[in-house]
Amino acid sequence: MNALKILIVEDEQPIAESLQEILEILKHSVVGIASSHDEALHQLNTNEIDLVLLDIQLKGDKSGIDVAETINAKFNVPYIFTTAFADESTVKQASELGPYGYVVKPYGMKDIGPAIEVAFQNFQKAREIKSEQGQFLSNHLYIKANSKLIRLNDDEVLYIEAKGDYALFKTPEKGYVVHSTIKNVAEKMDPQKFLKVHRSYIVNLDKIKDIEDSSILIEDKVIPVSRQNKPDLMKRIDLI
Repeated sequence: MNALKILIVEDEQPIAESLQEILEILKHSVVGIASSHDEALHQLNTNEIDLVLLDIQLKGDKSGIDVAETINAKFNVPYIFTTAFADESTVKQASELGPYGYVVKPYGMKDIGPAIEVAFQNFQKAREIKSEQGQFLSNHLYIKANSKLIRLNDDEVLYIEAKGDYALFKTPEKGYVVHSTIKNVAEKMDPQKFLKVHRSYIVNLDKIKDIEDSSILIEDKVIPVSRQNKPDLMKRIDLI
């Protein structure tokens, strides 16, 4: 499987460092280590993350269960619970949140490697099923802005830009600010029409005027294209 960008949420530093070593041996990339709910939220808001390894027992007022609830509400990211507590009550509480795996400490490479592979494959299959079931059959979407639900046709949206915990939907006439992460927005847009070209931008492919080495032009807006996303962009255009 391809290398994944993984966030570790673990408040025991020696365990976190050991887990990071295991992930690096498995050729994955650790984008950050968080020891609390707030640190995890910051990492999720500022980094591209493919999967979260999430300890249930965290120091402070909020546990890994709270982190999982935040992920479910704001991010479309799979997570695997890691914990030393495998009692029936804990397992039941954790499983109700819909994790993509559950690994009991102490664990090693033979536990972590397969758990990550199965979790990410199941996550991808779930996304494919949603698409096949017609998630993107309509040509419009509703966004919540200024305490109202506003209907936008796909063709109205030029691009979407990340603004911290918010996303700006830009149309020719105006912009609408929505309380959502760019990654969550990307999962809900029609993949036939919209493409994420940068960690902070999703664009309407039909609105692109021209493409340069590391940027595209939509109306008078120059939008950066990351090296990571450039190949996907080039596959989606009709090049003569």
